[in-house]
Amino acid sequence: MKIYGVIGWKNAGKTSLMDRLVADITARGLTVSTVKHVHHDVDLDQPGKDTHRHRMAGASEVILASAHRFALMHEHRGPEPRLTDILSRLTPVDLVLVEGYKRDAHAKIEVYRAETGHDLIQPTDPTTRAVATDAPLGPLSVPVLNLNDTRAVADFILAESGLLPQQFETVIVVDWSASAALSPARPCADAIWIGVTRDGQTTTTYHRSRHAAETFLTDLLDAEQAQGRRVLAGIDFAFGYPTGFAAALTGHSDPRAVWAWLNDHIVDGSDNQNNRFAVADQINARLGGEGPFWGHPQTARHSHLQPTKPARPAFPDRRLVETRVPSAQSVWKLYTAGSVGSQSLMGLPLIHRLSQRPDTAVWPFARPTTGLVIAEVYPSLLATAVKADPGPIKDQVQTSLLSRALWTLSHRNQLTPLFDTPDIAQEEGWILGASHHAVLESALK
Repeated sequence: MKIYGVIGWKNAGKTSLMDRLVADITARGLTVSTVKHVHHDVDLDQPGKDTHRHRMAGASEVILASAHRFALMHEHRGPEPRLTDILSRLTPVDLVLVEGYKRDAHAKIEVYRAETGHDLIQPTDPTTRAVATDAPLGPLSVPVLNLNDTRAVADFILAESGLLPQQFETVIVVDWSASAALSPARPCADAIWIGVTRDGQTTTTYHRSRHAAETFLTDLLDAEQAQGRRVLAGIDFAFGYPTGFAAALTGHSDPRAVWAWLNDHIVDGSDNQNNRFAVADQINARLGGEGPFWGHPQTARHSHLQPTKPARPAFPDRRLVETRVPSAQSVWKLYTAGSVGSQSLMGLPLIHRLSQRPDTAVWPFARPTTGLVIAEVYPSLLATAVKADPGPIKDQVQTSLLSRALWTLSHRNQLTPLFDTPDIAQEEGWILGASHHAVLESALK
């Protein structure tokens, strides 16, 4: 666990800052616990209550437990315990914020207001790494932060603690395809395009098959990681399904189980010939017959895969994120325009294989703090910018612009809010940038 302190004189605003820091940092997906030191006696109990009677009878520790929380009361029958002793009792978390204990050796930030009538602590305390204040101060040997800018203070603490993700030096965006035949030799739309932005410069490449694209992508990732570059790879298909599907198919609600299952069942030839409709038919049969997958060529015949949407589907038609991005198609749709369902069936085995790489996180199912972060993207979030671009091939323009926008946001330190998701994303997945269309567009201006 990382430990960071918040110190200051009485009425300087320590507790108010602690409240805001906890809210900000937990909203980023990190876990936080707090410790507060006081100089008066501490007693959460009341005389006459059962637990108070237990203590008065001589119990060393008393736990008051309910369905929602428990409180542990420990009687000190000797010297006050050290902070390290207190911390050893905590369940491991990413960060423990400590209010008080200003004489201990952990790193701290001082909250300072001149109206307290006290001098700064920092000049005489080498463990104080910054001062957060709402008033002008003279030159100091440490950074001076705006006390009212919670995110800036949180960023400082997380950076000091090694918990603030570094910028992405390379951003890759892949526009995927479920085509059953090789794409034409001449670059065209509705094929696989890969956009790469590095050092502010963007390139795009065209790939005729999924095999060729995966080879290019893995070679690129090998080279980037060998150079120690931090990489964000965005891929354009759904990484998860509506709630309940993963457990119904695999017995586990973890989407990774679906990736592994598809990796074992999807057959994908070097010529793009594949068995996605047969696998969808098999899944429908396994889950009871009609749906959830639907759509196939009229010339095909499948026992459990219908050409049109089932009347009474077993699962929600859309993930929560797709209600935030209305133009996104249903993950169950396998045929005709916008058949993201086929792209996901043909892409999730790739995600399974990429997830096995070292120092890799597939977001939002893992925190985006690794050297390689893989995320679901939706290039149509930049529809306005794409429409204004003179490039003749829409897919090429989309991968170019989205990789540049994400790279720019990362280097402006504005990417973190895009990684905030509701809890349901742990099962269904999420589109990076959903509900942040304007932010993405602004990165291109």
